[in-house]
Amino acid sequence: MKKLTVLTAVFLCLFSPLAAHAAGANFFEKGLMHPMMVPTQLIAVFALALLLGQQGWRHIRIVIPVFLVTLSAALVMTRYHSASWNPEMILLPLAAITGLALTLKHEWFVAISVVIAMVVAVVIGLDSSVPMIPGLQVRKIYAHLAGTALCVSGLLVIVTLVAYALRNLIQGIILRILGAWSAAGAVLVLALLLANAART
Repeated sequence: MKKLTVLTAVFLCLFSPLAAHAAGANFFEKGLMHPMMVPTQLIAVFALALLLGQQGWRHIRIVIPVFLVTLSAALVMTRYHSASWNPEMILLPLAAITGLALTLKHEWFVAISVVIAMVVAVVIGLDSSVPMIPGLQVRKIYAHLAGTALCVSGLLVIVTLVAYALRNLIQGIILRILGAWSAAGAVLVLALLLANAART
């Protein structure tokens, strides 16, 4: 627990200078709010966090650092590469699968959690690019990216720790119910997106 807290603090310190300048404060706040305005990202992070909490500390201490590094790299890559895929069609099925895995209450290999976390981090990172505005300062771009990184990583860490605290409560039924809820939510949103796409 202490190692994770220290890691999170270091991660926050690395990004906080980017948002310290008043000129970029507004962009930092926009970056903080960005994930909250994208339901698919929230569902994917929520499902991943629940899975990590259910699987236990071994998964948490390995997967979260991998997620943070991958997310940071993906966010920086948005300056040089634009995602050509539809992020919803990746995150939603993945969230549904993760939610179903939660309901099984099975001990999965750490590698599976690592792969899921890396895919989620890459897709969210590349889907969080800053709109290219002529004359936009580089520090403002990184302030926006820093806000996004802090929001996503903060949500993951908080929900993971809460899930870890609940993993043995009532034989893990609470987490299994939340997993079923996240899977159902992901499937519902995916169905709505496909229905809208079929109409156009």
